Amino acid sequence: MTLTPSEFLAVMLVITGAAAVAQLIVRQRRVAQLRALAEEWRMHFSATDRFQLAPRVAPRLPVPGAAAVRVSDLLYGIERENYRYVFCTEYTTGVLRTKTGIRRIATFVEPRDGSGAPACASLLFAPQVLPLIEQYRHLLRECEEPRG
Repeated sequence: MTLTPSEFLAVMLVITGAAAVAQLIVRQRRVAQLRALAEEWRMHFSATDRFQLAPRVAPRLPVPGAAAVRVSDLLYGIERENYRYVFCTEYTTGVLRTKTGIRRIATFVEPRDGSGAPACASLLFAPQVLPLIEQYRHLLRECEEPRG
């Protein structure tokens, strides 16, 4: 079966459109799950890096020279005298042709008053073997304050 250039273009446009719709549906489902998770933990959700965390996260990454650091899908809230952030961080490692993109779910806290370092200033990462939403849950449970 041979396709004319117009038919080939039409097939490629349909395939691209279907892939875009599928990606949109998956993204909307993930955002809905994250919003529900934020509500469950009495936190807030932002799909973007509304607090510009990426520049503060970059020096804390476990890989020296990580580039193109991005933060997204942010859950945030107040934890005693600190702000707690749980988010997806994406960055690249390597140079030239050996660049590798990495996506990890991480958390850290910052003091609310802006003075001094919090008790847990380093990034804590979720195990990558867990599904995405479970990585968020794991970090939230890991950082949950002991209830007495």
